[in-house]
Amino acid sequence: MLNNYLKIALRNLWRNRLYSVLNIGGLAIGLAACLLMVLYVDHEFSFDRHHPNADRIVRVTTDLKTPESPLSIASSPMLLAPVLKHDYPEVETAVRFRLTGAFVRVKDKLVSELDVYYADNDVFSVFAYDFLVGNPKRALLNPNSAVVTEKFANKYFGRTNILGKPIEINKQTYQITGVIANLPSNSDLPINALLSNKFPITTAWLEEDFPAYTFVLFKHQPNLPDFRKKLDQIATKYVTPELLKQGGKGYSVSFPAELLNDVHYSQGKIADTPKGNKQYGYLFAFLAVFVLSIALLNYINLITAKATERAKEVGIRKATGAQRSQLIRQFLFESFLLSGLALMLAIFLLQIAIPFFNELLTIQLRITWPDMLLLSSVTWVVITLLGGFYPAFVLSGYQPVSVLKGRLSSYGQGLWLRKTVIVFQFMLAVGMIAGVLVIHRQMDYLQHYDVGFTKEQILSVYLPDDSIARATAPALANTLKQRSEIGDVTLGSGLTNGPMAMASTNILTNGKKREVMSNYLFVDDKFLPLLRIKLAEGRNLSGQIKADEKGGFLVNEAFLRLAGWKKGLNQTMEGFGHKGNVTGVVKNFNYHSLHNPVEPLVMVYNTVPATNIMLKVKPVDIPLVKTIWQSHYPAYPFDYEFLDVSYATKYRKDQLMATVFNGFAGLTILVSCLGLFGLATLTTERRTKEIGVRKVLGASVANVVTLLSKDFLKLVLIAIGIASPLAWWTMSRWLQDFAYKADLSGWVFALAGLLAIVIALLTISFQSIKAALTNPVKSLRSE
Repeated sequence: MLNNYLKIALRNLWRNRLYSVLNIGGLAIGLAACLLMVLYVDHEFSFDRHHPNADRIVRVTTDLKTPESPLSIASSPMLLAPVLKHDYPEVETAVRFRLTGAFVRVKDKLVSELDVYYADNDVFSVFAYDFLVGNPKRALLNPNSAVVTEKFANKYFGRTNILGKPIEINKQTYQITGVIANLPSNSDLPINALLSNKFPITTAWLEEDFPAYTFVLFKHQPNLPDFRKKLDQIATKYVTPELLKQGGKGYSVSFPAELLNDVHYSQGKIADTPKGNKQYGYLFAFLAVFVLSIALLNYINLITAKATERAKEVGIRKATGAQRSQLIRQFLFESFLLSGLALMLAIFLLQIAIPFFNELLTIQLRITWPDMLLLSSVTWVVITLLGGFYPAFVLSGYQPVSVLKGRLSSYGQGLWLRKTVIVFQFMLAVGMIAGVLVIHRQMDYLQHYDVGFTKEQILSVYLPDDSIARATAPALANTLKQRSEIGDVTLGSGLTNGPMAMASTNILTNGKKREVMSNYLFVDDKFLPLLRIKLAEGRNLSGQIKADEKGGFLVNEAFLRLAGWKKGLNQTMEGFGHKGNVTGVVKNFNYHSLHNPVEPLVMVYNTVPATNIMLKVKPVDIPLVKTIWQSHYPAYPFDYEFLDVSYATKYRKDQLMATVFNGFAGLTILVSCLGLFGLATLTTERRTKEIGVRKVLGASVANVVTLLSKDFLKLVLIAIGIASPLAWWTMSRWLQDFAYKADLSGWVFALAGLLAIVIALLTISFQSIKAALTNPVKSLRSE
């Protein structure tokens, strides 16, 4: 019996090849896209959940309340972890990570390495790092020990079996005591190497400027509200007296606590690791549902529409003795076969897509086959039932006499469902098109927005993290200035993608002394000319004026508003070891991303060894700059970036999400068009005789095309009317993430609707024109 079902199913698939390809292809594309999004959403919402103790790990940060505004800092005092570990019985252990700028010596060269931390030995009791070699209990117990990742080991040694091998990091020789597997991409704290504890011994809570990330492992699942109260008691007992001793009136410190699972999607703090945006996860979850909905509705729509043509087949089978149960099994088996082929093709497409998706987003998605098989099995059963329900339980119930006498019309069966599906599909398509247009417009707006300074052809190089090397930076700058290929050169703290220096500043407002917090930049007199930053009033700092070195201040217009000054020139200020007057006010420039408004900024003359050098140079002259660099710093790598490229990385996440969104918008439109094409073909076939009669009576090709297209276009227009306001609301919400944004113009949604109409017409026109050009004799010769 099963063999008979299989023969009939394969015969039907072959007889209706076009519908089979459309149905299997459309469903497979939709399923593959949905599964890819499910993998991505699971990856995004499972940050750090690979640690078995994740629900017992808490990160402790620092909140500093000032008289003006609070500051949230990702790190916490060095002394906090030991106090928590020894004084609180509910705490199993507490560990610290301290980031260091690492230079690894390779022969006579130094290579800059990111994500290198000093850490306590107990870190491996808290976090489940997978050791390939080494003993996690003793890996960082001895001084000058290092645990490195698999990637780090292969980079410097070409293998992972390197236990006991020496390596020089920051002029200190370390012994490799362990190699761990590369961390998953959904780890909030990326690590390349961990070095044995090199934390300064101190008795002061505020002395070290909150330099360590602190993580606490509890013996049982923690009671966070209760733990936060205990942290407040620690702050009151230890930190408040030091604040008062240092004259910090109006200041207070608290230690917020958050579960490890919540860290990645928490509000970003100063000196924090990159944070995620849950909105993107929700967006892709919705995309997965939408694309799958369209694919399933297409599948059900086409299967239902085609099944009604088999009413006479059902009548003949029942008249010749077929039982209803046999017909139900036959139709369900056909749906089972069709959905199975689509699912296998979907998994094949998914395996092809994952490497490209991983490369695009620099993540590590992978298929977990037990989970995938379970999910696929459930999906297979659901699709089989959805696709097979109508033919199995409705058609099989027809009375053979009524069917064979032609009393049932197949054309009207399920017509409302087909219309609803088309409206729903094109609602999503219009929304997707509008979203693509708005995102593209916003990205273009960000790219061309005048940020208030010149980024093009500005080379930025960070100087070695070595006091002796940095002291020779002026000699490097003088050598560069002598070359005609190089424009202005400036030494200072540079414009970094990371956190800027921040400090309190004493000012006078209306005769009253105030203390405000602000970002600081350390610059010289070439900084403003190099970046073409404009002055609103006053003058630039000058190396020729001695008073400017310790008493000159440049502030931006945002600082003026914070200070409550109408004019900034000659106002008295004191901060960061400088005391004097404002020599100039610069126009606001967006030194951070356009997601946020311009923050208050103070610039003072750089009197300490510079950390960064910036210069005007063309890309073709990079080898010249590198040669000069190597003549001054032969052991240090020439790590550089152009300011425009560095600035573009601030929007990398947005651009990547836009690229992915564009891809899924294209898939949505493709699947919608496949469904529309199938229905248009089916409709044309059913109206073949009607078209023949109309042509005999004088209808033109245009008349026939209009006849076949107008019903579909009405549905598309309804979809446009529903989708446009929904798309406007959704995209206006997305734009709220930007302090500077393009206008949400009505023409965007009009264009989206017009494109949807054009796409629908092109999809329908192939079949409608083909039907209009068919000789009416062919369609009427049997009448």
